[in-house]
Amino acid sequence: MNFKSVLSYLGFMLVILAILMLLPLAVSWIFAEDVYIPFIFGAVTSFAVGIILYKKFEMEPLDLGSAMVLAGVTFIAVSLFGSVPYLDHLEPVNAVFESVSGFTTTGLTTVNPESLPYSVLFWRSLTQWIGGVGILVIFLLLLSSPGTSSYYIYRAEGHPQRIEAGVHSTVKRIFIIYGIYTAIGIILFALVGMPVFDSFAHTFTSISTGGFSVRNNSIGAYNNPLIEVVMILMMVLGATSFFIHDKLFKRKFTEYVKNSEVRLFWAIIIVFSVLVSLSFLSNPEPFRTGIFQTFSALTGSGFTLTSDYPALSKLLLPILMIIGGFAGSTAGGLKLVRVGILGKAVSWISKKISYPLSAVVPFKFNRKVIREEELTIISIFSFIYILILVASTLALSFMGYTPIDSFFVSASAEGTVGLTTIEISGMNPLGKAILMIDMLLGRLEILPLFVLFYTIYLGLRKR
Repeated sequence: MNFKSVLSYLGFMLVILAILMLLPLAVSWIFAEDVYIPFIFGAVTSFAVGIILYKKFEMEPLDLGSAMVLAGVTFIAVSLFGSVPYLDHLEPVNAVFESVSGFTTTGLTTVNPESLPYSVLFWRSLTQWIGGVGILVIFLLLLSSPGTSSYYIYRAEGHPQRIEAGVHSTVKRIFIIYGIYTAIGIILFALVGMPVFDSFAHTFTSISTGGFSVRNNSIGAYNNPLIEVVMILMMVLGATSFFIHDKLFKRKFTEYVKNSEVRLFWAIIIVFSVLVSLSFLSNPEPFRTGIFQTFSALTGSGFTLTSDYPALSKLLLPILMIIGGFAGSTAGGLKLVRVGILGKAVSWISKKISYPLSAVVPFKFNRKVIREEELTIISIFSFIYILILVASTLALSFMGYTPIDSFFVSASAEGTVGLTTIEISGMNPLGKAILMIDMLLGRLEILPLFVLFYTIYLGLRKR
């Protein structure tokens, strides 16, 4: 483990963050807000620390383990420095919570957004847009020649496949797709009656499946079916893999129809839209609410039309949050591909057991052969994911929250969704810390943080 090289890469990330932190100054100027110092101080601090690390240590090739440590360290560091603009308005714990929730594209919040200045709201939304495409991906776009390190860094942030032959070409392609959908979202929201600033903010947080809203009552504040339709479109785009988007941009529409994840996604949407709608029968518009909440939960977006969740919905929606969106998308959760593979593995194991031991029984998903080693890794990952969920649920339950509410918010945090049945602002610091760890684990798909903690443990043992 070349930790000095990791620190050099981290320094470059913090320099990028410093530049991005200056963007809200334009919003502050446009709305004549006297909110400059927090952003300038945050940017200067991030830049100073970043340039020291970048200059002091030398960038050397990284292996996969080092890249995973870099991913873990980066998200923690970026979240800490990114919390500085909130400190004028929030207590330190809440400021860090808001920042972690932003960069992990979760959407759990400790504030009523309408109480914040426009510039802070813009930064809040921008953190989710950055988190959706990935701070490490932004780094790879700017630094095009770190050799084999680029592939490992790309993998460490949870990207399972490449669109182009080279990582840098893939990153450029992802940015083009992400940028086009961002522009489309801003235009569509404005056309259906959303204010221009809100259109920017909600596009940033919907294409990233983030869930932060500039309204206290989220999308329900607008009471506009057309806005909800556009929001559903943006949530689906954000939760769909960049690999599939690239196929669609190349007019390979049959690839979309034949894709197993696509079929599973829409099958789940249809079934759960009915079930969740039935759970909202006490609501004046149960199907409108149920369908929207189904899309919001499965895509990991966290936007909502209501704050009143019936008991049955508290059981159904967490299932969707655990499943999550497509692999290689901005969504969280276990991901559809893993759920699909595990579901299909049940019948495959039954068939394999019924055949002679010498028989070769290929296991395929999405027209690809899945090796037994891959199935084992997926099973272990899923087991650890559920174990973390259970542990978080128990921990929150011991703090006095009901088991069902604890399960709901834990599934939301680990799935980087943002729906909640608990008032987060009133939660004690330990509860917020548990949810922040869940958010980081969910965004980085567990392993990078585990590798980071293990590296720290080894370092302490050597001392």
